[in-house]
Amino acid sequence: MCETPNGASSCTTGISIAEAGIKYMLSQHDIDEIVMIGTSNTVPTGEERVFSITDLEVTGISNIDTTDEYNFVNYRIVEFIEQLDFEIIDIGEAVPLGRQKELTDEISDFKAGYASGLNALEFFSRLTSDPVFENTFVNVLLNKLSPDEKRWVKHQVYHQMDSYYKMHMIDREKDVLMRFVSIPSESTLSIDTINLIVSRTVGDGRNDINLYMDVQGMGTIDGNTLISTFLLMNNKSDYKCNVRGLISSNMPFGKFFGKVSNVIRNYEIHKLITGLDMFLNYGKVDILKTFWNSFDLDDPDADRLFYGMDCVDEGITLCNVDLIACGINVIRNTIRNPRTKPEDRSIYMQITVNAIISDYGALLLADDQFIPELLKWSLRKELLQQTLTIIESKVPGDMVKRGIYYYARSEDDICALMKEWNYLYWNESSKMRWAFEDTEHYFIKSYGRSFLDFRQKPDSIARDFARLKIDALHGKADGVLPAYSDLGNDDMLFELLLGYYRIGNLRNQINHAVVEEPNMDSDELSERKDSRDDLRIELKKFINLYSSVSKKTNQTCKPVLISPGRMKSYARRHQIQPLEEGTDNVAQNTYTCSFNGKEVHICLSLFKPEPDPDEENGGGEV
Repeated sequence: MCETPNGASSCTTGISIAEAGIKYMLSQHDIDEIVMIGTSNTVPTGEERVFSITDLEVTGISNIDTTDEYNFVNYRIVEFIEQLDFEIIDIGEAVPLGRQKELTDEISDFKAGYASGLNALEFFSRLTSDPVFENTFVNVLLNKLSPDEKRWVKHQVYHQMDSYYKMHMIDREKDVLMRFVSIPSESTLSIDTINLIVSRTVGDGRNDINLYMDVQGMGTIDGNTLISTFLLMNNKSDYKCNVRGLISSNMPFGKFFGKVSNVIRNYEIHKLITGLDMFLNYGKVDILKTFWNSFDLDDPDADRLFYGMDCVDEGITLCNVDLIACGINVIRNTIRNPRTKPEDRSIYMQITVNAIISDYGALLLADDQFIPELLKWSLRKELLQQTLTIIESKVPGDMVKRGIYYYARSEDDICALMKEWNYLYWNESSKMRWAFEDTEHYFIKSYGRSFLDFRQKPDSIARDFARLKIDALHGKADGVLPAYSDLGNDDMLFELLLGYYRIGNLRNQINHAVVEEPNMDSDELSERKDSRDDLRIELKKFINLYSSVSKKTNQTCKPVLISPGRMKSYARRHQIQPLEEGTDNVAQNTYTCSFNGKEVHICLSLFKPEPDPDEENGGGEV
């Protein structure tokens, strides 16, 4: 039994495997060809056979149990197309005439006792639409009968059923072809067999094919494998194959009617889950968007949600942290401030939202400063390059704004800092002055670095730099202005800064490594792998520590920040000129480092500023 487009029930008989599905498709769709797949036990061996089912001549089968599936399907389909009733001949021989009369009377007694006042049309309507009435019919009449008697009664009820409730072929005059494809007898379908089925089904692929599949009788693994194979072909332009229907027919135990239906939407859910998996694990949104666009669903949150997903996808691809953060913010705001009530969402939208909430977790609950949560999310998804970029570009500013380590508590601190950084700015090469545009980043990563001894190993340099930063908190770092921290734990802050500098060193090693595949030996490959493993360890340690520090920081005094562009504007107004020879107030710092195996002496000289006309005239800074 199935439900027609107008909501009425439509019934047919089905004994053979896939028989009910074939009849259903012939009654619902304009079918050109039926392809039947079977082993040599069910399909005659030899060349593939293709013929018109209207040319078959079948007059009945004397012994169903000994008839092969090939001939039996022929018999059942021709009976359906020609609207003949050969089945009464087959089952009539199994039930004596006297017993047939008794069963007819029992059917009449049931109608009198449980359906009195109903005419024939109303009786069948109730039998097909009322599960309680159907169960009563089964329990009162059928359950006490033998298998042959049950089959005879079911046939009688169907035979007497009004034609309105029966399936009919859409066009009996249509020349429908039947193709039998013989495949090897295998416990599960092999790759070669799947390829055989696909090639025999779609042919040369020159024509568009709308495919309806009934996989009754196949194992779960084989059926799902074959279905998945054809579904994947939906987007293959060389095949031009569109799966329009997946037909399922089943006969529940203890029921009078079985169900035949198109369950393609169940597999669309599978496609939805696949798309979600691709987005949540790899940030790719294409499959999910294709699935969503295939439905005409009106949801005011969908556009915003998919815009955010697109930003995440593109941000990951381009390693653009700002784009990733923007996308996550859009997703977060859409979920936290929906325009549609959860109970009014479609099932597909509900599944999508719930999956994102489950995967993104704390990232959707965090405030606008969600860098620690973003780092955890990125590392969990093995987006190592993106994690490194977030640490490099976002953590310094986040540390300053959170009060973990910052440069100013008052405007006086800002003025002193800009005055000193002005010397550094003008003594830096012009191509490197961009670093001063992000003052928080410069403060954490570079300020004070020129006082280090670069003849050491990178790890020792990182330790010295972290120690210098801690000393600056207490005014003990010569040549470096005092800094501040609201963490209240120098040891924890030292480990955090050391982790940041170590990750910078590892990032440089991995990013700048040149791969020369023809000349690379196993030791070099192992060294590269060890570097990546070390990086993962350092990333995990740093992110866990950073998350803990972010929660423990107690901001007693909100950091004062240099507004964007202010440092650059100050430097333009306070240009510096070289001192005349012999002047003794020039600031110099000399150190020695190793370059290409040779010692190099470097002298950094700072110059005095050009006189400020406003200050000379007694005016203040503008």
